[in-house]
Amino acid sequence: MIADSVVFDDEHLPRRLLHREAAVDHLSRAWEPALGGEQAHDVLIHGPPGVGKTALTRHSLQKLTGHVDVQTAHVRCLGKTTAGVVRSVLHDLPGSDPSVNVPREDLCIKLQERVDDPVIVVLDEADGLPATDALDRLVDVEKLSVVVICHNPDKWLSRLDGRLRRRLTFAEFGLERYGVDELADILEARANLGLPSGKVTREQLEEIADEVAGVARNGIQALRQAALRAEELQHDRITDEDVSESFERARRHIRELNLETLPFHHQLLYELIRVGDGLEAGELHDQYDAVADRAYRGRGQTPISERARRTKLSKLEEYDLIEVEGENRHRVYRVCDGEIVPAIGLHQIVGSRESY
Repeated sequence: MIADSVVFDDEHLPRRLLHREAAVDHLSRAWEPALGGEQAHDVLIHGPPGVGKTALTRHSLQKLTGHVDVQTAHVRCLGKTTAGVVRSVLHDLPGSDPSVNVPREDLCIKLQERVDDPVIVVLDEADGLPATDALDRLVDVEKLSVVVICHNPDKWLSRLDGRLRRRLTFAEFGLERYGVDELADILEARANLGLPSGKVTREQLEEIADEVAGVARNGIQALRQAALRAEELQHDRITDEDVSESFERARRHIRELNLETLPFHHQLLYELIRVGDGLEAGELHDQYDAVADRAYRGRGQTPISERARRTKLSKLEEYDLIEVEGENRHRVYRVCDGEIVPAIGLHQIVGSRESY
């Protein structure tokens, strides 16, 4: 049934971003100075998960670098320290990677030395930056500009001190969810590339677009799951039942992908909640402390504070991996799907609640 599965991957970039033309133009104007060898403008892109913020940025950078020799770096900020951010930028720029034991200050000096021409650094999932020190170090580099991708711009900007906010003059814009017809157009383009002709109807694509409320990622994965179900049941084409059954399958697949991409801190907290099957905040923090020494041993990381854990828990909720009820210490955490487990062997460390 599926002729080209790559078309349905999150990393797939279409040649044209349908219904994002204005946003592409916005980015092109912000980066126009780089065409003349000058520093590009900084950009802040925000919007809910799954609406294509990263795809828009990657697509627009691809267009830019096709016309001019501008260096770019893409940093996924979740779980990264300042040194980790700078190291990721150096990894993407021409030149050898610094050794793992290079101190943070030396990494920042290396970055200063390596940037002679315009560089655009994408800070993806910038909500996950533990502090603004990393951003401070980046904006110190002449001819380096940043693209900040986040969900809540007001919350993110509130973390910047006045000096840093004055230094960053963002070209800011938000992406909204697609309309039903817009998302159906996008799904139709994917179907034309990824499925044999005539396997899905426009009406079915509109049903998918409506059900996922205009979130492109959810719609694309629902279409994939509808096609996989049709293939499994040896249907000649995607049936309406395949479509109706695709949404929960897609939701599980996206949750699995989300958990897989999260750093170790998030995965440990998730597994504690999954095994605990409903933990109050106090219980969760106690159990984290009880397993922390074993869990972090040999990983080159250290346990995190309660405050930092709350940030990670917010990300788990945002990624539709956990549900939260109540307030403050009386919050109760539950996983959305207990069948989804981390792939990094945490079960033996976490064990059962009775083992603490």
